[in-house]
Amino acid sequence: MRGGRWGPGGWPRRPRSARRRRRSRTAGFVAYSPLARGFLSGAVKSRDHYGPQDFRQLIAWWNPENFDANVAITEELTKLAESKDATLAQLALAWLLEQKDYIVPIPGSRNPDRVAENIAAADLTLTADDLARIAGIAPDGALGGRLH
Repeated sequence: MRGGRWGPGGWPRRPRSARRRRRSRTAGFVAYSPLARGFLSGAVKSRDHYGPQDFRQLIAWWNPENFDANVAITEELTKLAESKDATLAQLALAWLLEQKDYIVPIPGSRNPDRVAENIAAADLTLTADDLARIAGIAPDGALGGRLH
């Protein structure tokens, strides 16, 4: 949906007063599911691996018309991450941290090694060239929208 109360990429627009408050740095913005429900974890398997009752089957990123293109995006981002001696998840979190200083990602994990990996993303430095390359690989983000 475009126009009206909907912004780019399908995100609902917040009233201007809410945007001003967020920009005032008196409030943070918590980035929920910053690894795209596992799509940016580097461990996504084929659609057939996930059963019909798996919640991911309901997410547009996993729809047949979007899945392969999104996997191709993650493959290119993985190459960039590897060139920086990082994981795809670390690259994604580092990119998010570069956007604004009031954005706080909250990646979930049941695995202590993944928690340590996610924390290490704060030490990953992204250059202007890295950010431009990411923008070139995924200029509009993943195919299938962002609200789920």
